[in-house]
Amino acid sequence: MRIPDEQLALFEQRLQVLGLGRRDFLKAVGAMAAFGGLGFATQAEAAKPFKLAPGEKLAKEQVLRVGGGGTWQNDPSSHDYNKDLYCAGVPWLFAGLMVFNADFVAEPYLATKVQSNKDGSVWTFTIRKDSRWSDNSPVSARDPETKAPYAAFLYDIKNGEGFNKKQVTNRDEVGVKAKDDWTLEVALEGPRGYFPVLAAYLAALPAHRGAVEKHGDKWTEAGNIVTNGPFVMEQWEHNKQMVFRKSPHFFGAKDVHLDRAIVPIIPVQAGALPYENNELDLTWLQPGDLRKLQGDPRMQRDVFDNVKVRRAVAHAVDRENVVKVSQGLAIPAWSMIPPGFPGAVDDPKIKAIQRFDKKAALEQLKGTPFEGGKNWPKITLSMREEGLGSKPLAEAVQAVLLDSLNMKTDLEVLEQRVFRERLWKQDLQFVWIRWFMDYPDPHNEYFDTFYGKKTTGKRQAWANEAFDKELEAGRDTRDPKKRLEHYKKAEEIMQMDVGFVPVAWVVRFAAAKPWVKGIEKNTQGQNVIDGNIYVDMMRHIYIIERG
Repeated sequence: MRIPDEQLALFEQRLQVLGLGRRDFLKAVGAMAAFGGLGFATQAEAAKPFKLAPGEKLAKEQVLRVGGGGTWQNDPSSHDYNKDLYCAGVPWLFAGLMVFNADFVAEPYLATKVQSNKDGSVWTFTIRKDSRWSDNSPVSARDPETKAPYAAFLYDIKNGEGFNKKQVTNRDEVGVKAKDDWTLEVALEGPRGYFPVLAAYLAALPAHRGAVEKHGDKWTEAGNIVTNGPFVMEQWEHNKQMVFRKSPHFFGAKDVHLDRAIVPIIPVQAGALPYENNELDLTWLQPGDLRKLQGDPRMQRDVFDNVKVRRAVAHAVDRENVVKVSQGLAIPAWSMIPPGFPGAVDDPKIKAIQRFDKKAALEQLKGTPFEGGKNWPKITLSMREEGLGSKPLAEAVQAVLLDSLNMKTDLEVLEQRVFRERLWKQDLQFVWIRWFMDYPDPHNEYFDTFYGKKTTGKRQAWANEAFDKELEAGRDTRDPKKRLEHYKKAEEIMQMDVGFVPVAWVVRFAAAKPWVKGIEKNTQGQNVIDGNIYVDMMRHIYIIERG
């Protein structure tokens, strides 16, 4: 079944939270490219045979110490992704109906297969009969859903939005039903060929009814939590470390090599020092640490209501120089979606819209109160407190704006929750923001992020009717070619009207000790580690004896 344009546009709306395409794309890269890399599998595949490389020998202790680099820099608020998508929990504890593989293709996980009716408006998930919770009770289609603040990504479900907003009060009118213990049927508001992709995202992970009912908000504490993923929680010493062990009841336990995983809570300021001190076997890296380990020894808000000012800013950003401060952890960006992801745009016409051009930047200011780079009001550039080299990049942007437009900005670094609250209230003047895709589909990048008609969760005051129409057209079609054309047009409109200024795509690096093996590679031959979409790393890792 092909996904027509009108459905792909709907997918746009949900991609901010999840998304992918189909089995055909998993079988053939060319077919995936036709859908912009979008795809999902309809049947679970057997685990790949495990084989050591020549000369390798498994270590007796299969224990991995992992963390650092801005990951688990603070104690998680919980491990309940239903209650709080931003809880900073550990995803290895749970198995959802679907899971993203290293190529960001959604595959059946807790499900054995996924089927739809003719138009894709009803999806049926067949659940594994060998799936168990860590207390050895069965996982079934009857396990409950819980109300979640991030529920909007599942508004494709029939009456899902109405029920969430209490406009529909009868639970039986919501389109999620257990046909029997092993069959879950999901009826949607209309044809949604992409729905299985949504089921692979973190926000769709299950929760254990008994643990939730018994312990309430404390159900994910070490002594209370019941999980269904490859690992169970052994210890949670708050603000210090978490310890996990392999779950003997996980349906794929025989293919999980690690016995234990230790996750210390390490502040981002520690950098790579814990790794260098052999306190960690695998760590994420910050910009300065990458070069070190590679061997290198180092206003008023309405000012931006004027599109000419926004265009001046767009032309003033010297991306090639800005990314130099990242020390290899960022590359210049010319659009929302980076190369290699569904919906990526590589069009010279679009690249030229916001090209770096100091002369063009100053020309845009003619006829405004700021002509010649004068009379600027107080301008505050706001960002959230985080790693990944965000602050040095923001400071570099400040420098080029001062150089190109004589625009002085104050950098405001906000605690993450404060930043999100003010962002959603549109209480920020000028925002520097990093965006991780929730699922690899342009619906996530454009609809979930920039759709102007959203009533909740809007990240910006900018809105454009023509842009919204392209997103709606992309959402409402299943034709992949037409769908991607709508998103491309949306990107062009957004850049012309300067709804955003793309500056950099972050490149992620990690460091692993020689005895850490099993890190997956994607079809491009690149190592892939846990991030925002792919969170399946841990069940593939194994430790070999140290030479």
